[in-house]
Amino acid sequence: MAERIVVAEDETEIRTNLTRMLRLEGFEVLAAPNGAEALTLIQRHVPDLVLSDVMMPGMSGHELVQAIRANPQTAHIPTVLLTARADRSDVREGMNLGADDYLTKPFQRDELLACIRSRLDKSRALQEANSRLAGQAHRLSHYDAVTDLPNRTHFLLLLGDLLEAEGPRKDGPLLWAVGLDNLPELAQIFGAAQIDEWLHQLSQRLLEATAQRPLLQGQRSAVARIGDDRFAVLMPRWDDGADLLEAATQLLATMQQPVMSGQREQYPRVVIGIYPPGVEPASAETMLSRLELALSLARARQPRRIAIYQPELAPEISATFRLHNDLHRAVDRNELRALYQPQVEAASGRVVGFEALMRWQHPGLGLIPPARFIPLAEDNGQIVRMGAWILREACQQAAAWQSLAPSGGAGLRIAVNLSARQFGDPEVARHVEEALLASGLAPALLELEITEGTAMQDLHHTLELLRRFKAMGLKLAIDDFGTGYSSLAYLKRFPLDVLKVDQSFVRHLCTEREDRAIANAVITLAHSLGLKVIAEGVESQQQHDLLLDMGCDEIQGYLHGQPMAAEQTQAWLRERA
Repeated sequence: MAERIVVAEDETEIRTNLTRMLRLEGFEVLAAPNGAEALTLIQRHVPDLVLSDVMMPGMSGHELVQAIRANPQTAHIPTVLLTARADRSDVREGMNLGADDYLTKPFQRDELLACIRSRLDKSRALQEANSRLAGQAHRLSHYDAVTDLPNRTHFLLLLGDLLEAEGPRKDGPLLWAVGLDNLPELAQIFGAAQIDEWLHQLSQRLLEATAQRPLLQGQRSAVARIGDDRFAVLMPRWDDGADLLEAATQLLATMQQPVMSGQREQYPRVVIGIYPPGVEPASAETMLSRLELALSLARARQPRRIAIYQPELAPEISATFRLHNDLHRAVDRNELRALYQPQVEAASGRVVGFEALMRWQHPGLGLIPPARFIPLAEDNGQIVRMGAWILREACQQAAAWQSLAPSGGAGLRIAVNLSARQFGDPEVARHVEEALLASGLAPALLELEITEGTAMQDLHHTLELLRRFKAMGLKLAIDDFGTGYSSLAYLKRFPLDVLKVDQSFVRHLCTEREDRAIANAVITLAHSLGLKVIAEGVESQQQHDLLLDMGCDEIQGYLHGQPMAAEQTQAWLRERA
């Protein structure tokens, strides 16, 4: 197809010669005697190039350039101005207005054709580049850059197209959501590049898993990344005879297998939400929203970690979703409460300190159990702010206790647990320093606790941060010891002061020989490493006596004191004294 040129020239002879010459070169030419008529032709036919005289009656060439550039439909058209004046200011004015080139009359035929072909070539190259950029922009807006999977926008289009093509069906499509619970803390520890590699591995694993029976039943599925820490799967069909919960359990087991980074293994914490076929007619947006509500409910369900959306579960899902949202304002609205459980010396019963425990007094739902809100806070990141809050509160209270401590004693310490996400937060050391500075508490009276699982997520980070805490003069403890997968070779490298025996081993201490053996082994191990031992969950004198016989140093549990508010601890300490 011939390239189209609009010629604007008020001198008839020049306009005629230009038109004839360009047509002989194979161009389609539209000619006008002034700028106004040329602009009409340009707007109607959108040519590939405009060739215009500068000095014309009515609308000059400069004014024509301005009008072309002002219209988004024509702004891209290359424009060459012709002038009998060789004045540099005249050339500069035209270029400033948007002209692409200038030719001074009289000009040679070859000079004109070379100029036209150069501008057309550059225009084509620019259009091709713009087309590529538009394609890239479309892909970026519809596909995830890390996994190359469809993103949320494209997933909704696929689901919407399926619903429109098939209409309301009794069986309907099946939607899965796969959430990664520990992605935020892993990202803080390992960095974005490493997380991207793991996400790519997990996306490939999900593609393979959903392409196999019985999950797919021969139907083609669509896998997408619909958020930073979650994937979705669209299955057009589901075999009524297949057990949905069994399939979800299989998928959960598959996705929880470790991902590799060199020689290192990392275990993803996975949850699964399901929107089953034929629940009720809904739009694509509504279905995806309900799927994500089911995912939130799965995160709150310990230990199953699977939730299937059903209309009758809507109140529970809505409540979970409400808690997710309300947690963002819990600190600002002063809804958190600090409780303190005493820790006593096993041999003498002397109070040595307290563990600070966090509770949430929701304005509408009352006191929310930690097992309900802590996983949600970990999920949405609010545990970092909440953890900083409990640090400040605990240090302030511990500073107030010191006047009640027995004279000549070491002072009452305060133990505060750091969550996995907190421990991975780059600001955690600063939060500790600020809490100590604001309260005036001696660093030796603050004991920070982390779980085995947290300590083993990244050994280099753990060792580095524990050494930093130790340099600040803090006490350090491993909480819930015996429930994780610590390597003793690494454990002895950590600058620890305390091991805490998990209450799961204390609960049946008097009746289960295996639990007594584990507790005794932990105490012996701790002492061989020069560490003290605290046993949690002690509720009976018999448990206390058994632990004392094993050499346990300190006891924590209902036998000696339940978690209590700060104002209750003052009276409790006076009575205990």
